[in-house]
Amino acid sequence: MSGHKVKLATIDLDLKIRSIKRYPLSANGRHIEVCNGGENHFMPLISNTSYLHFPSWKRYYLFGERTHTQLYFAMNKAKKCIDFASGEVGIPSVEELKRANAILLATKIGQDTNKGTPWYVWFLLILVILSFFLQLQIAGVIQ
Repeated sequence: MSGHKVKLATIDLDLKIRSIKRYPLSANGRHIEVCNGGENHFMPLISNTSYLHFPSWKRYYLFGERTHTQLYFAMNKAKKCIDFASGEVGIPSVEELKRANAILLATKIGQDTNKGTPWYVWFLLILVILSFFLQLQIAGVIQ
């Protein structure tokens, strides 16, 4: 069972699905191994009711029944997947959210917020300079 891979949709706190990827199951087949160990430890627990079937493709091109794939859903860094039978979501604890926010803010320390002048501002500046020189030439200031 450890070589078997399943699809997992990771949901962030703003309720947007950030990624849908295939991950292997653990040796006992009860956890999805997204990131095992360390600061970013994320191995959600799965059950028999924590997936939905999504249509993927037809068995044959013009006829035949449509096949379905299992898709598991889990909140980012949650301890278990969303259970659709009981409605349990498994949201991370407040301490885990604070630590995740601190790590996110620490990566942004020292970064420049000004990304530079956009290309369209340079384009408009060049057009203004060219029109200014054209007006000077028409007025006879530049020969």
